Amino acid sequence: MNRLSCFLITRRTFMASVCALPLAGCQDGSESIRFRVIAMVMYEGKSYEASTVMECRYARITNSLIGRGGSTTLYGEALIFDLPNGKSFFVLPIWVNRDGSLSKVYERAVLKTFGIDSSLGSLEDDDFKAIKAASGRKPFKYFGHLPAFISFRDETQPKTLFELQPYKMEQTFPGAEFIGLDIEITDAPITKKLRQRLSWLDAGKQVFERRAPGDRRPAKQLPIGYLVTRAHFFGNGSR
Repeated sequence: MNRLSCFLITRRTFMASVCALPLAGCQDGSESIRFRVIAMVMYEGKSYEASTVMECRYARITNSLIGRGGSTTLYGEALIFDLPNGKSFFVLPIWVNRDGSLSKVYERAVLKTFGIDSSLGSLEDDDFKAIKAASGRKPFKYFGHLPAFISFRDETQPKTLFELQPYKMEQTFPGAEFIGLDIEITDAPITKKLRQRLSWLDAGKQVFERRAPGDRRPAKQLPIGYLVTRAHFFGNGSR
């Protein structure tokens, strides 16, 4: 490579970096919250709980080209619930929108659950103080929605994934009744056991069902197994 080429590449890299700075903006305040997601089920008259520990870091961004905003980083993984009858289900860190698309859930829902109503892009100093001071255990609150519940006909075969309707759980798992979902502030370690349970999460190839060529059905008409990726089993900081 000659000196002119080196200069052009270096100059191009420099200019790209300069242009990116105002777009990215500056971080102005941040706070993290460690929490336990707790699912509660009644099975044949006895109550059972299962949980996963996650953490979300919230940051406020200022002086960017798009103005003020915010960013989140979620650490952790899906909740595993093993029922007494040997069956299992998983609670993913996403929720299913009305149009069938999949979106983040805990990043906003944890704030809402603990009474912080500001949007992720408009967190104030008082909101960060409230995040730091959050404590106790409260019922999950996210505009009447729950995270996505899924199960497998065979856990070793990811293509057997299907969506589970929590409040109709008995139709799939006779004797089981979903009671609710809670969020509890904790300092316990972030859960890391899902990859050992579902070894195909580390596979280097596509493991889920996908559309056949020419299939133009909208997302809301597709089974969730056609939309889920391995990344949906983890927070974006744990993928």
